[in-house]
Amino acid sequence: MSLITEYTRLKMISVAIVDAKRDVREGVQGILETSDGFCCLGSYANGQSALKGLPDCPSDVLLIETDLPDMQGADCVRLLLEEMPGLRVIMFTNSLREEQIFTAFKAGALGYISKTFFPSCLLNAIRDVKAGGAPMSPSVAKRVVTSFSQLENPLPLLSKREFDVMALLCKGYSYRKIGERLFVSPNTVRFHLKNIYRKLKVNSRHEALIKAAKVGMV
Repeated sequence: MSLITEYTRLKMISVAIVDAKRDVREGVQGILETSDGFCCLGSYANGQSALKGLPDCPSDVLLIETDLPDMQGADCVRLLLEEMPGLRVIMFTNSLREEQIFTAFKAGALGYISKTFFPSCLLNAIRDVKAGGAPMSPSVAKRVVTSFSQLENPLPLLSKREFDVMALLCKGYSYRKIGERLFVSPNTVRFHLKNIYRKLKVNSRHEALIKAAKVGMV
């Protein structure tokens, strides 16, 4: 491989997919390989093959189905992240059961999107999660936010504003977008998040979501 080709490859977002359906795997691979800035480094039909193959050929982002032939997608995610903590995972599925959604996030998934997404939306979700975001399909985000809004704040330590910030964080909004929605600066958002993490005794977005789930907030 030439130095130019290697440099170009390194600038790309590398993606792997785990899905039992061959047409889904080939469809995603086709989208990636024909889109600038992306490449597909792995395609796996079940969890065990992914657990065996991914560590030897790591990708930036993993797309994985919730229901695999040999295990639940969330279980596969948890095992992969134990060995590959830097892997960014998006659940790529049509299953919208709340239990599976939150189980996936607890396992370490960063995003949850529907297979009915347009190709451009899928690529945007991959870019988003690579940049540190938490992409969700609108239907998934609605279920997550509804779970929050159906309850009074069960964590009295959080202020109303902090609760609002956390709800938007759960939707996958960036600091900038949260600020735009709440009409505050990104620095103010960071200040609120710092307080949220301190009050919940967590260190990250996903630990905060897990903590909220454990206390019955979601």
